[in-house]
Amino acid sequence: MKEQTASAGARRTVDRELDRLSGLALAASKDFNDELTFILNHADVALDQLGADHPASAGLRELQQSARRCAEITRCLLRLTLRARDSVRYAKVRSGHADPGDRDFV
Repeated sequence: MKEQTASAGARRTVDRELDRLSGLALAASKDFNDELTFILNHADVALDQLGADHPASAGLRELQQSARRCAEITRCLLRLTLRARDSVRYAKVRSGHADPGDRDFV
């Protein structure tokens, strides 16, 4: 009985840490995406104002391509984080270890 209680407590601790980690990753990916949007928008404006023939245009187009690749990586990380968090929540409910007082109770 004592081992089961200790095991359940350890499992709840791991679940809480995973939830915190996924929350941090979610916040970081959203912040990073906001910064990428800012970069892309300013590059668009600069290209419009400078024109295609300006010497800086090639560099701005490369900047846009790089920011778009980073945005795609960020979207993948965001999807992975959301899936992992949902898997932990589902496992908690399925195993009967979800605490109704837990904010993540489904």
